[in-house]
Amino acid sequence: MKKIPLITLPASKSIGNRLLVLSKLFPGIGIDRLPTARDTALLQKALDTTAPHIDIRDAGTAMRFALAYYGLSATQPLTLDGTPRMRRRPVGPLVDALRALGAQIEYLDRTGFPPVRITPSPKAKQGGEVKLDAGISSQFITALMLVAPATDRGIRIRLQGKPVSRPYIRMTALLLQQAGIPVRQIGDTVEVRPPAHPPEKTFTLESDWSAAAFFYARTAVTGRPVRLARFFRPSVQGDAIAEKLFENFGVCTRCEGDILHLERTGKPLPAQMDIDCRDFPDLAQPLAVTCFGLRIPCQLTGLQTLRIKETDRIAALENELGKLGARTRSGSDWLEIMAPEAFTDFRGRIHTYNDHRMSMSFAVLQILFPAMQIDDPGNVAKSYPGFWEDWGK
Repeated sequence: MKKIPLITLPASKSIGNRLLVLSKLFPGIGIDRLPTARDTALLQKALDTTAPHIDIRDAGTAMRFALAYYGLSATQPLTLDGTPRMRRRPVGPLVDALRALGAQIEYLDRTGFPPVRITPSPKAKQGGEVKLDAGISSQFITALMLVAPATDRGIRIRLQGKPVSRPYIRMTALLLQQAGIPVRQIGDTVEVRPPAHPPEKTFTLESDWSAAAFFYARTAVTGRPVRLARFFRPSVQGDAIAEKLFENFGVCTRCEGDILHLERTGKPLPAQMDIDCRDFPDLAQPLAVTCFGLRIPCQLTGLQTLRIKETDRIAALENELGKLGARTRSGSDWLEIMAPEAFTDFRGRIHTYNDHRMSMSFAVLQILFPAMQIDDPGNVAKSYPGFWEDWGK
């Protein structure tokens, strides 16, 4: 009997990036099993540098977190910049909130977007109350929550509009609480206060649920079982909802210690899937290719943040699934996908738009279209450097 492969996925990038900021503010916080993702390395370099110019490249989370960190803690004038795509990713709501706290930040090109110049401002360290548009990116909220415990009075954030990616805000709150930092959320107000004593805690990171979703998709499409190592119960990661989501595709998860056993059951597939991805936008792409691969018509909604990611992910999915015969429709925050009645051989190239999740998503479909080629497969290093090696197992 063939042995079921065991894959140790990379540590959670979302957890690791948050803890990097906290460990910079509070040296008593340690990190066991820091992610090897390029995004995490870029954030670590940005937080540790003494250079007056920081190139964050294409790391969106690192840009928002570093902006908040230096907005309140800069000791010298500095600029934050990135790739041409990064210069099209918004930071305006975060800059407005930081300015309201007293930070001195100016735009060097387009208002609301990088590059920005930060000038030291002792007043910003006092903390206070701010209003923040919560409908664009949860990273703005998280960035403020992470730096709040290092201010004199803490920060109270009044959220405006309907928040996206709420589980990511919850993850930040849970990590802060585990470090002994006071967090309170009442309605649409989040308050983080300085701790009574500097935190002393070492965090051991679990594997990344966002990465696990691609293996769930593989099991759903192929029926092949796989084992994934180093997952904790309960998880602080919002994308742990992948376990429940992929039950719809007949994937059963059995836990044995910190190992997840993924198996395809004989459960009938749904005739159609309608999924609101507002709370888990990073799962939209693996869900999309799973529905396509199983020929399940789907409508994915709550996708507004996908337009401003590494690429316009809605347009990218439409373009590349269209090459494989899909019929699609889309709007500003939704996508409909209808697979063809039968797949035909495709020998062309899939463009990934410098997006790591496009490469990993279409790896799932490469199983159905073995002659298909994926452009720029190395971009997976952004979140999962060893993806292709693990995928080959």
